[in-house]
Amino acid sequence: MSGGEAIDLLCDVVGVSAPPSWEAYFDIVQVWRKRTDLVAARTDTELAEILFLDAANAVRAGWITPEASLVDVGAGVGAPTIPLLLTDESLSGTLVEPRRIRTTFLRTAIGALELAKRTTALEMRLDPKNPSVDGAPFDVALSRATFAPDEWLRIGAQLAKEVWVLTAGTDVMSFKGLSLARRLDYEVPSSGAPRSILAYRR
Repeated sequence: MSGGEAIDLLCDVVGVSAPPSWEAYFDIVQVWRKRTDLVAARTDTELAEILFLDAANAVRAGWITPEASLVDVGAGVGAPTIPLLLTDESLSGTLVEPRRIRTTFLRTAIGALELAKRTTALEMRLDPKNPSVDGAPFDVALSRATFAPDEWLRIGAQLAKEVWVLTAGTDVMSFKGLSLARRLDYEVPSSGAPRSILAYRR
């Protein structure tokens, strides 16, 4: 199965249309993962799910409003933020990543995908006790598998108006000063594993 076919299959399941630039992003990741540990995926189907599943569901649910600013902490390969940015040219993003090889990848992808005017990749490690990112406050702060959910809520609340917790079906958490504004539940198509995005606001 080609990358384009894997993306189309995923989008058919979710019920969205993929912009052509998603395949270009997929191809850039493919080149890099052959020589680095950028992302762990055994098949094109798995890679498409890692890169696009969260973004596709957020798009289908209408969670991203035009001109929104996003900050992705521990951005890694750039998903779901880069796919989200590719769906709407009015969006802007800041990708925070402490590892140099991944920051180099992010900057390469940003340039190749013509996102440089509205996307920044910062090589930095966030101080959990005093989180600060240039451009804050953002509209949305998100992080995937970088912090424990309760720790991320505390950090994200200092960076953005809305904090997304991307989890494997985690129950709703409580955090002083924040309330659950909306919840999005779905499954990984290839395995049926649960996924959730929980959005918290003050």
